[in-house]
Amino acid sequence: MVKQALIPAVAVAAVASVVPLASAPAAPSSSFTLVASLDRHSMVRVDAPPKGTSPGDVFVFSTSLRRAGKPDGRAEFVQTVVDPRYRGVSMRADLLLADGTLELQGAGLSRRAPGGAKPSSETDMAIVGGTGAYAGEGGTMKLVPSGRTTQRLEVTLGS
Repeated sequence: MVKQALIPAVAVAAVASVVPLASAPAAPSSSFTLVASLDRHSMVRVDAPPKGTSPGDVFVFSTSLRRAGKPDGRAEFVQTVVDPRYRGVSMRADLLLADGTLELQGAGLSRRAPGGAKPSSETDMAIVGGTGAYAGEGGTMKLVPSGRTTQRLEVTLGS
């Protein structure tokens, strides 16, 4: 008797666990590249004392994004100067894409710190979350300079 009741219960539980997945948005490709073009009119610098580049200075700017040559949203960046000795910055970015958003955090140095990696022209950022097609995502994004006012954003998703 217990065996007969258990089989339908397991079948119902299995179907119930699959049904929510069927209604979820289709997951985007696990990696893709965006091209970011700086919107010069969006660039703002907040100069904290003392005058000149120093800890607490903030740079805010926006870029237009393209994927496979087609418009695919905007990126909003905030960079804060945190380390004058090694020219360190802390970065946040919001990628506002057609199919959802990605939230990013990162940091970088322009001078090599003792025991640290050699600074690179490329910057890695952690994908710390997302919405829409990117809900619950994690991963990395590499910013690669590709022109005076453009960068390639190489996105790799993986929770």
